[in-house]
Amino acid sequence: MIKFTAAILISSLLLVGCSNSDKPNSTAEIVSQPTFDLTVARKEIEEANRNFMDFLSKGDSVGLANCYSDDAKFMGPNSPEIEGRKNIQTVVAGIINSGATKLDLKIKDLWGTEALLAEEGQLTLSTKEGKQVDKGKYIVLWKKEDGKWKLFRDCFNSDLPAPMSK
Repeated sequence: MIKFTAAILISSLLLVGCSNSDKPNSTAEIVSQPTFDLTVARKEIEEANRNFMDFLSKGDSVGLANCYSDDAKFMGPNSPEIEGRKNIQTVVAGIINSGATKLDLKIKDLWGTEALLAEEGQLTLSTKEGKQVDKGKYIVLWKKEDGKWKLFRDCFNSDLPAPMSK
């Protein structure tokens, strides 16, 4: 009976030791582990969106392209995906050259982790004169690159009816 009780006691100690192995060993470890705060991340994404809209209003295709991660994909409507910052710069330069210089982005929802965020929102695209060119919705995946949130996947489409073919 003593051997049985000792075996249960040793097994219990081993289980407790194993279950605590992923917990910090000291208060210093608890403090040093950063916690992810979605509220802070949302403010960072809102700032990134303001920068994006500002670059477009200035006609700055380089600034816009630098909002994207190195391995980003731009997935606009009615065209194949565009991969990579340099190729995305060419596409956004075309958008700027078409006269669209005012973009309004409104975040509807944001969720994720410190590794990847998903943003759902609505957009309105207009000319400098205020003529609405498009309105629609988007999903953007954001990831951190060099300590800043960058667009990793940018997918959007229009709410307007497709133009009639002639």
